[in-house]
Amino acid sequence: MKRLNILLLSLATALLFSCKTEPDAKAIRQEVLNIHDKLMVDGEKVVKNKMKLDKILTSDQVKLAQDSLLQKQKINDLITKLNAADEKMMDWMHFFKDDFKGKTDQEDLDYYKSEMVKIRAVEDSYIKVTRVSDSLIRIYNVK
Repeated sequence: MKRLNILLLSLATALLFSCKTEPDAKAIRQEVLNIHDKLMVDGEKVVKNKMKLDKILTSDQVKLAQDSLLQKQKINDLITKLNAADEKMMDWMHFFKDDFKGKTDQEDLDYYKSEMVKIRAVEDSYIKVTRVSDSLIRIYNVK
């Protein structure tokens, strides 16, 4: 009886480990689209932050600061980074093929995996630049 239980347990364990499923192209495509949808909302934040930074540039807070040239340069650099992140998203959307159909399932999978890497890079740039711009906007207390 013990041997039978051990055999059944071993068999069940072997089956569980052999059933590793590779994600299919549809699932990865959907995840890419979900990230895209989230980034579209984040893109609005990028635009709003650019507008707030423009407002800071023209404010008396920067004009009257002792290191106003340094502050203006910092803000301009941040606006440039926000624009670059936004442009990166626009480029990705322009070249992304939602209806991609390769010759094989593996080609489909490879395409959507590569798009996942690209959209994650866009996401990373959005996260970094919005964090930095949010903190600067908080310093100047712009609503």
